[in-house]
Amino acid sequence: LQLVHVLFRHGPRTPADTYPNDPYINQSFYPFGWGQLTNDGKRKLFNSGKWLRKRYSEFLGPVYRPDMVHAQSTGVSRTLMSSALVLGGLWPPKGTPNEWNKDLNWQPIPVFSEPLDKDTLLLVRTPCPRYHEAVEEVLERPEVENILNEYAPIFQELTKITGLNITTPDDVQSLYSTLRAEDEFGLKLPAWTEAFYPEKLQNMTELSYIFNIYTDELKRIKGGPFLRKMLDEYQMKANNTLSPSRRKLFVYTGHDSTIVNVLSSFNVWEQQIPVYGIMAIFEFYKDQITDEFGLQIYLRNSTTREPYPLTIPGCDFFCPLGKLLELTEAVMPTRDRKECKP
Repeated sequence: LQLVHVLFRHGPRTPADTYPNDPYINQSFYPFGWGQLTNDGKRKLFNSGKWLRKRYSEFLGPVYRPDMVHAQSTGVSRTLMSSALVLGGLWPPKGTPNEWNKDLNWQPIPVFSEPLDKDTLLLVRTPCPRYHEAVEEVLERPEVENILNEYAPIFQELTKITGLNITTPDDVQSLYSTLRAEDEFGLKLPAWTEAFYPEKLQNMTELSYIFNIYTDELKRIKGGPFLRKMLDEYQMKANNTLSPSRRKLFVYTGHDSTIVNVLSSFNVWEQQIPVYGIMAIFEFYKDQITDEFGLQIYLRNSTTREPYPLTIPGCDFFCPLGKLLELTEAVMPTRDRKECKP
């Protein structure tokens, strides 16, 4: 094992959005506030960190060193907190030279982030006029239009009930996310939801993530930057130019779309809801017999079972670096972001 990239979604949160007829529209979600990590979320992420410690204790060793890990999050409270929690579970300082407080088995580990509107890696929110056009074009494709037409009556019904104008898969996703967050926070959902939530909303929500990254062009814009950075790091690692040379781990914290977009760019996303805390793991190996470098991808979408392997179409589960570069060529962004020009 040479390098590990871990990419995960923040933990369970309070609702981030609402709808006009939401009985909880005036809730304050004290003391957390809207769109913030809950205590259950904190526990789950801390446990994810402990799980990573178990999986990689030999690879990382017990002692935290700053040049060994790079942690990056989107510029949002819930993802920055999620990063801190996972790192806290991953590197308890007790019994290492980093131990600094006998009452607290925790040490500070820095997390970097870009402001949301300048995010070039995890949310890719930098202005990109072409992106919105390209998504519109997906929704006009015959096979997508057929699905949308099938759902039209549901869209109309939901618009009436919620007071929210529901016309796109993203609108459904937003509603689903609100209901799910309220439900998990322990709020009783209004009676009308029984007919829709989760089943009827779930499929359209799952599809909304897929439509947003449906084509190679969309993958280039939204998932490409992360792929490019990771594959650059693999090439540097393979020819011994990765700096700092002691780097072993990259920890990235993002959102539901971050996970879908990156895995879709490798063509390994299977239609599902990207649950809170869902984690994609990229392990870069050197074959001890052939000296060949390659990648293995795992998805951890449940805390009750081991992560399962994802195989890139056209490759074996262990995908050699050369083949990997070839297979991802179509979704590699240009270095000057040409793909964003309308």
